Amino acid sequence: MNKVNWENFYNAVKNEDWENAKQCLLAICESDRRNPQILIKLGDIYQRLGDTNNAISSYHKSAWILKKEGFIHKALALYKIILRLDPNNIDALKISQELIFEIEEKKKQKQAPETLKPIDRESSEKMNIYYLRGVEFDRQSLDDKLKLRLKDMAKDDWIADQEAIHIPTLFESLPPDEIIHILELSAPHRYSEGDYIIKEGDSGNSIFLLQSGKAKVTTHLLGQEIELAILSEGDVFGEVAFLTGRSRTASVIALGKINVFEFRKFLLEEIFSKYPDVLRKLHIFYECRVQDTLNKISEQIKKIGR
Repeated sequence: MNKVNWENFYNAVKNEDWENAKQCLLAICESDRRNPQILIKLGDIYQRLGDTNNAISSYHKSAWILKKEGFIHKALALYKIILRLDPNNIDALKISQELIFEIEEKKKQKQAPETLKPIDRESSEKMNIYYLRGVEFDRQSLDDKLKLRLKDMAKDDWIADQEAIHIPTLFESLPPDEIIHILELSAPHRYSEGDYIIKEGDSGNSIFLLQSGKAKVTTHLLGQEIELAILSEGDVFGEVAFLTGRSRTASVIALGKINVFEFRKFLLEEIFSKYPDVLRKLHIFYECRVQDTLNKISEQIKKIGR
């Protein structure tokens, strides 16, 4: 039954039918009440519906389960989301302080630090290998027609100068003509050292593809800046805000000159309508990235507690 509910959920998300998506997740929760990832998804959908109170409630339940299972760093990271929605949330503030104290006490007692489930690391590695890293499409491997179309779309010099165009693995299964169509409708941008491509807390519904150069991903927790990742050619970012409707959860800052393709909402919706499997892949990518982010925040919180 859950398989049907998941299929209905993805269809509802594709159609932006958030009420139906909520009902699907509630049905799934009936048989899997202690799955924190489902509760996080439910919180995201509540945010889409503008129901902040229930969103916070779902995130609290997920954090409580993570805390009970011993994943206190993950729980603490999740409370960050709650405090972003409600900076004065007494429970989140109180429990965050308790968790930080618990981390410090464990360190003093020289207890072994919390270990992450092996599947978490495995998921993170798979994400980096298969979902995060783009596939390189060299122009020489494309037929003459596609090469001409790529050249025609080179409105900016940097596109014409690219030795290869990096395409997200999410789009790998699409026909070459469709890939070029997507590139034609995307928005190319160039940034310099220190420029913000996206800023934590801003609204946004675009997804980005880094074509050349490097960028760093940072977020803030309890007054501390945390570096989550260094992005390089072929990396995709910005999917969290697009899928959840939340404000940007992290900043992406250029490290030197970089070139970026921006895929805006109308284009993504067109792709998902014609190729539903791309949306499913994006959700898997999102779940892996959330896990990867929690892992990074957990590591940084351990350092803060030292």
